[in-house]
Amino acid sequence: MLFKYIRQKAYEKKLRALDVPDVFRSCFEQVKNLETRKHIRDIGFIVFDTETTGLRPARGDVLLSIGALGFTRGRVDLSKSFYELIRPEREIPRDSVLVHTLTPGKMKDLSPVSDVLVRFLEFCQGAVLVGHHTAFDVEFINAALKKYFGLPLANRVLDTAKIARGIQKTQEPGKVAIEGARNFSLDYLAKSFNIKAPDRHDAYADALVTALIFQRQIALLQKEGMSRLKDFLRIGEVR
Repeated sequence: MLFKYIRQKAYEKKLRALDVPDVFRSCFEQVKNLETRKHIRDIGFIVFDTETTGLRPARGDVLLSIGALGFTRGRVDLSKSFYELIRPEREIPRDSVLVHTLTPGKMKDLSPVSDVLVRFLEFCQGAVLVGHHTAFDVEFINAALKKYFGLPLANRVLDTAKIARGIQKTQEPGKVAIEGARNFSLDYLAKSFNIKAPDRHDAYADALVTALIFQRQIALLQKEGMSRLKDFLRIGEVR
């Protein structure tokens, strides 16, 4: 709790010192006032995913796209959707083109990452973000946000892979809710929950699959008496 307070104060101090779009301030205020004791169904979530040129922003890899959708009252909200391709800041490696089918010809007329990120923040506002192995996506988003605006994401972030581990720990000996729970890939969890995955390597499609997994996880954890946002943050937050 003390660490969170110190971190918020440091963020607020930077926010006052920097000339950044207003959305940074509105997001921070909403996150600061987030009531974690609320029932999970009373919390607004944004489920998101990214595509990148590689695995490490420190080595020059960059964002290629962001896909996101709303999740409210325990349901996926397709009326609240976000998907944007990003003009890459570097040449796209051939292996990334093969994986994502995002060719330079498709991407040359797109918006730069700084513009897309501002629109993404405007879409998310202060919502709790949800993703799968989310530390990866957050690392890329924060690298770009810090480069152009000097600040990382203010939002609280949940990881469905971490939640899956938490679910495994809540089970009685010999009882496993997610078959083969040691494997926490998106495809494996989708299969375990009988979720039919659409075409992969599309950030929006992966965000949709993640949202459906999150929906099943909420149902499982509520059976274990975990129904408040703080319960989910305790087992699944990315810090």
